[in-house]
Amino acid sequence: MPVLRVDDEVWEWLKKNARPLEDTPNTVLRRIAGLDSESGAPANVSRKTSTMNSPSIHGRRSKLTSRRSGIRSPITNYGRELNEQWNVGARHALYHREGTYYNHLERFPGALFDEHGYLVIRTEKEYLTLPYLRRGKQLNIPGGISSVPGYKRVT
Repeated sequence: MPVLRVDDEVWEWLKKNARPLEDTPNTVLRRIAGLDSESGAPANVSRKTSTMNSPSIHGRRSKLTSRRSGIRSPITNYGRELNEQWNVGARHALYHREGTYYNHLERFPGALFDEHGYLVIRTEKEYLTLPYLRRGKQLNIPGGISSVPGYKRVT
């Protein structure tokens, strides 16, 4: 799913147009654009999509609440949170629950996180030559990051 970055003013507009505990930024935009189903319910919304006010993933509380708005944002910052929590020290941190699909790392050292641990990739050269990574539109690790030498399990 593509990532859409918005400024504070657009974020505030999205919040004003959101149905509390129900909408995501995507459902607000679909409704305003007239892309909803006829019933008025959000159309094509996956059960995996986080709501703006939902609890964090896997039932855990997290720092995903925006300091500016007090609203929970989608999971896109969970890698950053784990990077801080586990003191990994990555400049770019990405998360995927199963550890198999990620956006591409852009800054190094970078870290890929799953729900049990992480893999640090120190340099761009290492990232481009690591044979376990399949680089396409997204980064794919067929066996998950836990199958890559250097993976660190966190208990």
